[in-house]
Amino acid sequence: MRMLLKIACLVALLCAPLIAAAAGAVPSGPCRLIDPTTCSTTSDLARASGFTEALGHFASGTKASYFRSNRSLSEQLLSGLGGAAESVQALPDKNYLFAGCLSRDCGGIASAVIVNEYGQILAIGFSSFHCDSICDDQRYLDFYFRKDTQDDALVAALKSWGTSDKLHKSLIHPEADDNIEKRIDVHIIP
Repeated sequence: MRMLLKIACLVALLCAPLIAAAAGAVPSGPCRLIDPTTCSTTSDLARASGFTEALGHFASGTKASYFRSNRSLSEQLLSGLGGAAESVQALPDKNYLFAGCLSRDCGGIASAVIVNEYGQILAIGFSSFHCDSICDDQRYLDFYFRKDTQDDALVAALKSWGTSDKLHKSLIHPEADDNIEKRIDVHIIP
C-alpha cells in the first residue's frame, strides 16, 4: 500500500508540469532562447542569453533610420523592445511573436521579432516614423526576413501586429496611420 502511494505521488509530480503547461500557466525558471516557450514576455526574451548575438547574426550589420538616424537594426530592435513587458503571441507552426514599444513612450514606435520553436529569428518588424535628422509625420511598417525565412504567414502576422488597434491607439496623432497599407515594406537580408 505504501509503495502504491509513493508511485502515485511520483506520477503526480511528473505530470504536474505537463498539466500546467497545457493549462497555459506562466513558465517557471529562466527564459531560454533555445526554447521560447520559457519566455512569457518580450522583456524576458530580450534579456535571454544569446538573444543579442542571434539578433546581430540575423541583421548582418544592416542599418536603417527608424528610431534614430543610421543605426543598426539590432540596436533599434532592442530599443523598441525596451518598454513595458508584453506577453508573447503564439503563432501557427510553433512560431512566436514578441513585440514591444520604446521604454519612454510607445506613440506607435515599436518593434517585433518572430522566432521559431528553437529560438531562431525568422523575422523582425518595425513600426516607426522613419527618423533621420527629423521624423516623418506618417507611420511606416518595415519587416525584415532572411532570404530563406520569408513566409506569407509570417508577413501576415507582422502586418496584423503593425496595424493592430493597440498600436493605432498609442498614436498621438491618429491621422499618422492614414493609408498605412501603402507604407508597408518587406526587406530581404541576404
